[in-house]
Amino acid sequence: MRKILFVGIISLLSFANCLVADSLGISGSIKGSEARSQIKEAALMSDILYYGSTDPANAGALTTLDLFMTDLFLEIDDNKYYKQSDVDKCVKDVQTIGLLILDPSKTVTTSKNCSDLKANGAII
Repeated sequence: MRKILFVGIISLLSFANCLVADSLGISGSIKGSEARSQIKEAALMSDILYYGSTDPANAGALTTLDLFMTDLFLEIDDNKYYKQSDVDKCVKDVQTIGLLILDPSKTVTTSKNCSDLKANGAII
């Protein structure tokens, strides 16, 4: 009986740790590398649509440069976890503002939703 209680308490303490809950996907968080991937995917689509319609001759070079700049400006640690809802807000900004007003790399630096992405902290 004591073994079961001991294992139960250890399991509960381990489960309560935010990092464990994040890695299991229970806390509504995603890993930084996945967040970076989602934002870069949105940036790629915005770049293709924008530069493909405004400057088709140089669209490939401009898209490549802007994707490099977007990745450079993203302040995301690939090994930490971020709230999915916060990442979704940044992706939405990149899709709308990045397409209609600014390019995605400028959107990442100026949008509050993208520049203020904060990693989750540990509970214990």
